[in-house]
Amino acid sequence: MNFSRTQSESYFFENKLTFRQKLARYNMLFALAVAVLLLTVFLGLFQGSVHNAFSTEASMKETRQSGIPVDVIELEPVDSFARKRTYTGKVTAARLSELAFERSGKLTEIVVDEGDQVQTGMVLARLDTRHLEVSRLKLQAERAAAQAKLDELQAGPRAQTVAVAEAEVRQLNARLKNLLADHSRNQQLLKRNAITSSDYEASQYEVEQQQAQLDAARSRLSELQEGTRKEQIAAQKAVVANLDASLEDNQVDLDDTVLKAPFGGRISKRYADEGTVIFPNAPLFRLVEDQRLEAHIGVPVEMAIHLKHGSQQEVGLNGKSYQSTLKAILPELDPVTRTQEVVLSLSEQAAEQLVPGQVIRIEISEPVEMQGFWLPLSSLARGERGLWSAYAVIPGKEAGEKVLEKRQLEVLHTEDNRVLVRGTLKSGDQIVADGIHKLTGNQRVVIKDRR
Repeated sequence: MNFSRTQSESYFFENKLTFRQKLARYNMLFALAVAVLLLTVFLGLFQGSVHNAFSTEASMKETRQSGIPVDVIELEPVDSFARKRTYTGKVTAARLSELAFERSGKLTEIVVDEGDQVQTGMVLARLDTRHLEVSRLKLQAERAAAQAKLDELQAGPRAQTVAVAEAEVRQLNARLKNLLADHSRNQQLLKRNAITSSDYEASQYEVEQQQAQLDAARSRLSELQEGTRKEQIAAQKAVVANLDASLEDNQVDLDDTVLKAPFGGRISKRYADEGTVIFPNAPLFRLVEDQRLEAHIGVPVEMAIHLKHGSQQEVGLNGKSYQSTLKAILPELDPVTRTQEVVLSLSEQAAEQLVPGQVIRIEISEPVEMQGFWLPLSSLARGERGLWSAYAVIPGKEAGEKVLEKRQLEVLHTEDNRVLVRGTLKSGDQIVADGIHKLTGNQRVVIKDRR
């Protein structure tokens, strides 16, 4: 029996192992190796934690003996500070105009539309000009006739006209001599009673009539020889000048039929279309100078006093800041807000990003006379009865020892991350700057080296 069992076992181990048997053996060896590794790591960590615990306890003990490191600031007194105030206003265009024709007429052409950008002098619209052009032609004809007459007066009479007048004088003078001779004979005949007195008087009348005609002819000749009178030339010049003025007036009317942009900007509104009969001064376009913007902001009178004309001011909108120049301070108070309006010219950058009508803000520094000390917000802790407290570093009982002492404070003004306070403080005090939630009164501390 023993022989057969031994033989059977020998037979079993002499046979080759199957794949499953080999896998089971490998898994058992791997598990044993992992267990040994984990045990080694655990023992190492345990020893390290024990060492760290002893080290931390020693470090804490050393810290308690020497003091907790703290950052401090040394107090410096102030007598005044600049307090910033924010005021709200509105963005406006530097120029805004309701454009209209100065005369009535039928609207024949509109060149621009709402939203269009225009330049200075650009044609925007036109009116019908037919009646004005006909009137101009009539005035031009009248002016030409008046000018021709003026030229004639200035040139004087022709030589032929003077010659005719001279001949007329000679003819009348010769006839007068004949009549005088006849009248002299009639006078002798009358003395001899050869003719009646009525015949004599008739011859005398003919002499006088001929003398009058000769005098008139001589006067006309003298006038022609002297030329045209200055008064006649001046009167005709006045007629020509009056017609020139009428033509200028007609040209003004023609110019008024063309509506041009008085400045560059953008058309924000159009009120009429082609074919509409326009009345004088009826708005046709609304033009906004959007390339130059201004900010109109109301501030208290006492704040406006500190602003200077031409000074640079920073304004803000939607979290962005823009540069501006103080253009004017209006002399009157707003009857509703009781503020004085200041006008600021905005920069080109602002003109590209802002739109008239938006709300804009400005911060102005106001000088305030007040004594105190500036402290960071991180140095304050809430105290009792509405007061605040801070920790001051003072000498301890032992040589070189520094301890904390709580000081009661009153907050006067808050600005960003600092506050102006007064209380049981004096110049040169060292106040803990931060981390006060970990501190208590009379606690030993060490001031950190700032290097």
